[in-house]
Amino acid sequence: MRVSALAVAAFGLAAAANAQTTVTLQDTSQTTTLTAMVADQARVTVPAGVTFTVDDVTSATTSNNASVTVSNIVLATAAKQLRISLQANAASFTPPVALATTWAAGDVSWNAAAWTNAAGAAGTLSSVAYTPVATCTADVASCSTVALQFSLAANAAVKRSGNHTLVVRWKFESI
Repeated sequence: MRVSALAVAAFGLAAAANAQTTVTLQDTSQTTTLTAMVADQARVTVPAGVTFTVDDVTSATTSNNASVTVSNIVLATAAKQLRISLQANAASFTPPVALATTWAAGDVSWNAAAWTNAAGAAGTLSSVAYTPVATCTADVASCSTVALQFSLAANAAVKRSGNHTLVVRWKFESI
């Protein structure tokens, strides 16, 4: 009997810790607030790769047009804009042969492409800072281009054929 009395006392303490109200049925006076916490967000599509087919290292080489699409843009206010920027992951390309001469990140530039719902910006790639590519118009649901073209500067010092590679990082931010 002593054990059951303790169990009843423990149950009574646990029940007292909950906020409870006795109501007459049908009662609709009890409320709960539901909150959907929405972060700044967008769905983005960027090129998986951009290829420069270098036929002459003494001349600049342009890429084919690249597509960038941003949809489902959700920002904090109607005045906010989405800025798209690029930064190189390294100061120079990785050559196909160790220690061979290659291009610097700054040898890559791009045009101020025509965009839908955005203003394109010409720029030069950097490994120390992000450089803007475009800024989407305020309060739009999407922005895009199919005409972003990259250029690789001439570099007559390059003596090794093969794939010279450089990874770049896209940044999408609310401004």
